[in-house]
Amino acid sequence: MLKRIFPYRGKTGFPKRLFAAALCLILICSFAGPLAARVVTVEKDSVNIRSQATTQSEALGKVKEGQIFGWHGAESNWTKIMLSGKYGYIRNDLLQGFDDLTVTGSTVRIRQSPSLSSEIADSAQRGEKLAVLDYQDGWFKVVRGTVTGWISADYVKLGEPVVLSVTENAGETKGTGNLDSVQITDSQVQGPLSGKIIVVDPGHGNTIAADSVDPGAKGRTLGLWEKDVNLDMAFKVCALLEAQGATVIMTHTGDTTMNLYDRAAVANNNNANIFVSIHANSSESKTLNGHSTYFYAPAGHATLGQQRDVRKALAQAVQSELVKAGGCTDLGVLESNFVVIRETKCPSILVETAFLSNAEDEAKLAQGAFRQTLAEGITNGIMKYFGVL
Repeated sequence: MLKRIFPYRGKTGFPKRLFAAALCLILICSFAGPLAARVVTVEKDSVNIRSQATTQSEALGKVKEGQIFGWHGAESNWTKIMLSGKYGYIRNDLLQGFDDLTVTGSTVRIRQSPSLSSEIADSAQRGEKLAVLDYQDGWFKVVRGTVTGWISADYVKLGEPVVLSVTENAGETKGTGNLDSVQITDSQVQGPLSGKIIVVDPGHGNTIAADSVDPGAKGRTLGLWEKDVNLDMAFKVCALLEAQGATVIMTHTGDTTMNLYDRAAVANNNNANIFVSIHANSSESKTLNGHSTYFYAPAGHATLGQQRDVRKALAQAVQSELVKAGGCTDLGVLESNFVVIRETKCPSILVETAFLSNAEDEAKLAQGAFRQTLAEGITNGIMKYFGVL
């Protein structure tokens, strides 16, 4: 499986030859974005922690093989961790990432803070698998149902490793519009989606001021940022579509200077068959939950009106498979004037996968397995739309 990142090509269209700046990543079941790994372990001895995400920056100290750290962010091919109260960076190739653990003790207490003297919030039984959010001084922060708390590392074992985020700045194209890069996945697989060009857009993560990035909604219970959730699901959808033979173009692979019009332009300039924007929802209501899919094609619109049936069909196919996979409330297919689905010339949808404002939905979105399930639902819906499922 070959991942390539290319500069945005403006109006010149799809690259004639996909050959530069290649990243080879062997993936077992999915490509996991930054959200997937919430804790990391050091895989080599005497590893430097750098003050910045570059080998030329100051070394803040060294860590040993087997040490565990909470994941505090990512920059290019580096993971941000905390050591002795200070943030630092370790190269991804020196780490392994994890997003869940399994309880090994018979009945293990989950405490409100990482201390034996802290109040008990819940308990877990041997064999239970829990989403992990952080690590501090021998304690893992975990999610069990709607309860978030800390469990001793003595009574758990980390699950299967997940792939840490790997992105590369392949340069910028000067001129009007976007100055960012897009990721093009040229599938080497012959499958039912061979010949289809699909643009996947991870919602949010765009620069809105000089030093400010739009993170989207923030989870009320766990504090998940929407941009991280969206990016991880987009990577997973990308991998699944590629396995079916599709050529997948991601509008971005992390924080981006791309605005909403630029994202639509990626589909327009590459003659995409469809455009799919992936989001997590939010509401003032803490009880509202579920899945919804949006399209936009007002009947009276000169151009979009002619695509009304196919745009709605795409939304209906993805919504039905998303509900089937995710199992949350079916909020239906809706129509709204969102820029990214209004400005695309091809059939396009905006998927609201689940609600970060709902404690149960957010707890599910914190789990890599659930994000994978949602990605599979979206992919199945796309295949259903193309008549190959």
